[in-house]
Amino acid sequence: MKNILCKELKLVILPGFYLFSLLSFMLLIPQYPYFVGVSYAVFAIFLVFNAAQASNDHRFTAMLPVPRRHIVLGKHVTAMVLEGIQLLVAIPAAILSSLVLYPQGNSVGMDANFAFFGFTLMAYSVYNLIFLPWYFRTGYRTGIPTAVAMAGYLLFIGLIELTVNLFPAVHAAVDSLDPSTIPVQLIVLAVGALVYCGATWLSYRISVKNFERVSL
Repeated sequence: MKNILCKELKLVILPGFYLFSLLSFMLLIPQYPYFVGVSYAVFAIFLVFNAAQASNDHRFTAMLPVPRRHIVLGKHVTAMVLEGIQLLVAIPAAILSSLVLYPQGNSVGMDANFAFFGFTLMAYSVYNLIFLPWYFRTGYRTGIPTAVAMAGYLLFIGLIELTVNLFPAVHAAVDSLDPSTIPVQLIVLAVGALVYCGATWLSYRISVKNFERVSL
């Protein structure tokens, strides 16, 4: 398993792909939909998997003396690393944006607060749960899985923004920089983390079953 992870981190995720995480600094743009800044992680996932397909990574990996569940786990770790780095870079950008640059808040989309990161984790969950199991129906095709997963991801974000703006009580609780709303936002963040872990685990289980039926 260690060798699979090293292969993913050193050979599959090329250094240039980590630069996508810097786009999280778009949270510093005034009056801008902040979900855009953290969405480049899913685009990076598509490019990484697509580059792996072009380099016949699936054929190379299939020839290794490792269980297929390890291959599936390696790809899940790849997606989680790209998403995790995107969020890690977004945290200081969110702090700077919310506390220093724009303490009055963001009028275009959600503020960069705890709830924002919770909803982002949920959105990543939607993407992973669609893309990865679908990808492992073949182990190398990325086009249709990415299109459907991206549609689900954007639909979820759209529903979140719509709900927050349609219901004043929800807006006051989760789309605010008021310190009094932090407890509710922390609950959203905790739920988002739990959803992300549960969705990734479920994605892994479904992906293993799908990949076991694939002939490479």
